[in-house]
Amino acid sequence: MSFAYEIKNEICHNRPFRQRRQKALAYGLLLFGKTFGPDSISIHTEHRTLARLYADSISDLVGLRGSITMREVRRSGRRSIFVVTVDSVTDRIAVLSFFGCRAGEDCCQIRRELLADDDMPVFISGAFLACGTVTDPEKSYQAEFVTPHQALCGELETLLSEMLSPPKRTERRNDYVLYYKESEQIEDLLTLIGAPKSSLELMEVKIVKEVRNRVNRKTNCETANITKTVEAALEQIAAIRLIESSCGIQALDEDLRELARLRLENPDLSLRELGQALQTPISRSGVNHRLRRILMFAQELGKATGGE
Repeated sequence: MSFAYEIKNEICHNRPFRQRRQKALAYGLLLFGKTFGPDSISIHTEHRTLARLYADSISDLVGLRGSITMREVRRSGRRSIFVVTVDSVTDRIAVLSFFGCRAGEDCCQIRRELLADDDMPVFISGAFLACGTVTDPEKSYQAEFVTPHQALCGELETLLSEMLSPPKRTERRNDYVLYYKESEQIEDLLTLIGAPKSSLELMEVKIVKEVRNRVNRKTNCETANITKTVEAALEQIAAIRLIESSCGIQALDEDLRELARLRLENPDLSLRELGQALQTPISRSGVNHRLRRILMFAQELGKATGGE
């Protein structure tokens, strides 16, 4: 199951959260479902449990029996879609009237007078069940509400801004989208709408990703440092061998000879370890300075040899 599917399952099974505010939940489901008007009231969803919750909420609140149908639309290689519709015109009018929509009015608007302050989280939960989604946090962080109604999108934006951080807004094809991209904002949203377990799961995924990224950065840094050290050691050894084959290590100044021999014998030692291995130990910077002198000697020797 996808992360969004698990979130909606959690909300649907969170009876203590939604049951005492059934009207607010049903209003969110209806208003942000597929259609909500005198010609059609319906929802399309991949969640059988959510489809049943939608149908039961209408039946329990408005008292409809028999005119609500649910059918499964099978799709090749994908999840089935469950389509729930209120079939009778009389019943659709009864549903609209129950939620304060009179004949001739625009039904796709949030009627705040129907909602108490304590209803708002459950109403937003219904809206999320109908038109929301959250991406897999292993891949990215994004929570969305998608609706084809511009005015309704603006009203939901205002409501979310009152309860949480203001969402961002965009358009995608013929839809209006409200979204959050920060993990902390998505965690707050999931907690608000009755999915605290999913919020904790997202938090755990984020922590694991941060630790993994930190380890990867450290490993990459250490690998880069090792590569740099090996390349420098190879360059130093090549320079010393050139000196050895051309004029002998005895041609070097006395303070460089021991270090040159030590480097040839220990190509894997770090500068600090080379300094400690000398008969008279010196610092890392001292070793680095002497090796640069050896490299310069080899470069001059190479130029002289090449010019002969």
